[in-house]
This record gives sequence, C-alpha cells and structure tokens, in this order.
Amino acid sequence: MSTQSAHRLTSFMHRHQQDWEQLEELIQNTRSRRVTREELDRLGRSYRKVAAQLAYAQTYFPDHSVVPYLNGLVTRAHQIIYATQTKGDLKRWLHFFTRGFPALFHERAIFFLVALLLFVAGAGFAFGMTWANPDHAAVFLPPEMAHVDPHDVNSGNQWDHALVSGQIMTNNIQVAILCFALGALLGIGTLWVLFMNGLLIGSLAAIFHRAGEAYVFWAYIWPHGVIELAAIFIAGAAGLSLAYAFWVPGDLTRVESFKREGKVTVQLVLGVIPLFIIAGWIEGFITPAPWPHWTKYMVALITLFALFLYFCRPFVTSLSRKK
Repeated sequence: MSTQSAHRLTSFMHRHQQDWEQLEELIQNTRSRRVTREELDRLGRSYRKVAAQLAYAQTYFPDHSVVPYLNGLVTRAHQIIYATQTKGDLKRWLHFFTRGFPALFHERAIFFLVALLLFVAGAGFAFGMTWANPDHAAVFLPPEMAHVDPHDVNSGNQWDHALVSGQIMTNNIQVAILCFALGALLGIGTLWVLFMNGLLIGSLAAIFHRAGEAYVFWAYIWPHGVIELAAIFIAGAAGLSLAYAFWVPGDLTRVESFKREGKVTVQLVLGVIPLFIIAGWIEGFITPAPWPHWTKYMVALITLFALFLYFCRPFVTSLSRKK
C-alpha cells in the first residue's frame, strides 16, 4: 500500500470509528431488549451511514480487514432492521384482519345489504322465469351450464381438487375486483355484475328444483357459497360505496370525496381475499367429498356462524359502549 493510500486509510478509520462504535452499540441494545420506534429509526440512520462507508472502503481499500469488518457490521444491522419491520408488518396485518376489516364492514353495512338485495332480485327473477319455462335457462346461463343434467350431480366424476380450488379462488377474486372497480363507473357496472350473478344462481337453482334435486343442489352450493357470496357482496358494497361518494360528496368536491372513499374501500377488497381463499379451498376439497349431504349443510351453518361472529363484533361492541 502506498503512503498516500495508507494516509487515506488512517484518516478514513479515524473519522468514522465513532460511527462504527455507535452502530455496534445500537445493535447490542436492540438484541438485549425490545426496540422502540425511535431506536429503530436511529439504527436505520446509522446503518445507512455505515453502509455508505462500506461502499467507500470496498472501492479504495478492497484488501484491508476493515472491509469484512464493516460488511459484518452492516449485515447484522440489516438483519435486525428487516426482522423488526417484518414483525411490525405482521402485527399491522393481524390488527387489520381482526379489527380494522370488520369495522370497515360495519361502517358500510348498508351497502352490503343493497348488494345482497340486488343479487337476490336477480336470483328471484331468473328462478321464476326458469321455473315457468326451462328453456329460459339458456338466457341466464353460459352454454356449458344451460343443459346441465340435475340427476348427474352425484355421478362421482373425479377432478383435480387442488386445480379446481385454485381456479375457483382466482375467478371469485376477479369477480370481486370487478364489482369494486366498476364502482368507478358511477356504480352502474357494480349493479350489473351483482344482478347478473344472481341470475346465474337463480336459474341454475330452478333447474334442480324442477328435477326434485334441490336438497342435493344446495348441499353442493352452501358449504362454500356462504363465504363466497359474503365476500362478493362485500366487494360489491365497496363499489357501491365508492359510487355513492361520487354522487353524494357532502362538503367535499366529487373528486376529493371519490379519492378519499377509494383509499378506504380498497381495504375492503383486500380484506375479502382471505375469504375467497377459504371458499376456494372448501369448494375444491369439501364440496365434492363423498360425505352425507347433511354434513355439508353443517359446514355451511358453521361458516355462517363464524362470519356472524367475525363481522358483528364491532356492532355488538358499539352497542355495549352506548349503554
């Protein structure tokens, strides 16, 4: 090493030795006890400063022992910062799904009821039309479903449960996102998607009811359908709420009201994704299982009760506080 390089190294180590000792101390402190937000910020600032010094040392003193020392120091700090942030993120997500998401649902429950009524209206209309004339099913159902044989539902045809579960989950998430996104089109698209999905279920139900297979049909629908439909109605509620914010902005401008509601309602859509995952798993594995039909009705009742407890807790809490 030349005299100039040696002088540069000595100057470098003298100037930054205190920074390294400070980072060492912060690392030791964070490992021995719980980290506060302020300490984590200090650790982050010290980490970034020493990381820049490591880059300098790698450029000008690549063969000196200071490089592996700084590299180890930066690596340890990075691991602590990453682990702490990950725990914080997990805590925030847990808080959202246990408290935040049910509270958002409670605040917009009226839109959930509107979405439910739209679906029921479509289902009732299609059921009545198909019951009166089975040929009307071709109007409400896609071609591959219009000529379904109600007596073949118990045929025992095998399928790839994992594949079916994944496809169902993906399709339902797409429907939910569509319900929400079409709320940006002043709510008209959301109304249409909800009504159309009702038409499909209503017409299909009429076919099975006419054939005397209603008990079997609902045994294959309700186990996953309770969670699946609830999730779709919540996504529809998000879209309707978004449209309502545009039409009834209150003291805000329409654009500002729309933006604010969009930031909130997008959380409702994120919240229903785990519901679709559960529904897809049930539809892929439990629905086709060769169990007695009454057990599938029990699964439906259990999921309905679980959803009631999950979403109605904020309502019960608010009532108890008022008392």
